[in-house]
Amino acid sequence: MRIVQLSSMMSFYGGEVHLASLASGMQTRGHDVTCVVRPGSEMERVLPDLGLNVCVLPLLDWFDLSSVAQLSRLLRGLKCDILHSHLPRDYFLSAVSTLGSPVVNVGTRHQLHPLSHAFLKRPFLNRFSEFIAVSEAVGAGLLEGAMADASHLSVVHHGLEKTQNALMGMGTLRRLRMKLGVLPDVPLVGFVGRLCPTKGVDTLIKAAGILKKRWPLLKIVLVGDETKGTGYRTHLEKLIRSLAVEDIVIFAGYLPEARKISQVFDIQVVPSVAEPFGLVTLEAMAAGVPVVVTNSGGSPEIVRDGVEGFLFGPGNEEALARKLESLLDSPGLRQEMGQRGLQRIAESFSMPRMLDCTEGVYRRALKIEEPAEGRQSA
Repeated sequence: MRIVQLSSMMSFYGGEVHLASLASGMQTRGHDVTCVVRPGSEMERVLPDLGLNVCVLPLLDWFDLSSVAQLSRLLRGLKCDILHSHLPRDYFLSAVSTLGSPVVNVGTRHQLHPLSHAFLKRPFLNRFSEFIAVSEAVGAGLLEGAMADASHLSVVHHGLEKTQNALMGMGTLRRLRMKLGVLPDVPLVGFVGRLCPTKGVDTLIKAAGILKKRWPLLKIVLVGDETKGTGYRTHLEKLIRSLAVEDIVIFAGYLPEARKISQVFDIQVVPSVAEPFGLVTLEAMAAGVPVVVTNSGGSPEIVRDGVEGFLFGPGNEEALARKLESLLDSPGLRQEMGQRGLQRIAESFSMPRMLDCTEGVYRRALKIEEPAEGRQSA
């Protein structure tokens, strides 16, 4: 198949990691893959290093007619079969640029919240043959908002490559801990993600305030930056001072090792109000690290409470502190849950599984007969 992956996102978070993994995997399987991104985006920098063909277009907004014309010419030149879009603001570009052509549109939804300007975008979604949701929770939102038809909607969970999660040696782990300002034998709880209200970082900081009496040496490392101009880090710093946990909470900022940094944590927390899926959760489990995540969004589709980690209610710092205390008290339980997490990844969240399912979506969109073994499920 000749596939174009399209995204106008400037930053590089979970959805963009998903696109990069998907494009690279499809190319490895022999498909002709091109990625269309915005100039100056993180993907323009990252994707060529993966051996992917990258084309740059303005992609200024969902009604950008200049980009529509340029994208249409590009698709014709590439003799594209599938145009796979990953952002709602790109749906208009995809729908209009493929008018009068044999190119088939596929869309992936990476977010839980309703589409903005849905009444304007809904007509363009009729140009999409298939939709992919990254979790059952995201899929339910698409159906509830009448943004996709159930017969053309598939849930495909993200998958990880084994080589992507190769464990670092003890020496490397010690050096990385020292870089974070944490001694090797100090209990370490980690958070990886954007510093924004929906990620629930304030809940984790409040839990630190509860735990500090029993665990005075505990360190909580926040890996990630705030969205520029939001002032959310300042809010968190004030909260830290008010709870007197300045000696516990460490701001690490953005780190290039973020995708592997889970390996230095004893426990990883994903305290989001609701994660659409939870790639950082997968990465922690793939590192053999137990996780404590909220019981909303797509997270319960990954973590089984009491098996690979614990679930707790969003915003409930008391419950989070109790779950963390259970794990801090028991190195054996941490190891058991970590091992179950590794098994869970291998059984349900592998990269081959993700690619198989996505290829199945592409075949249905192109009306290519399914293999004899039938339709793959996510």
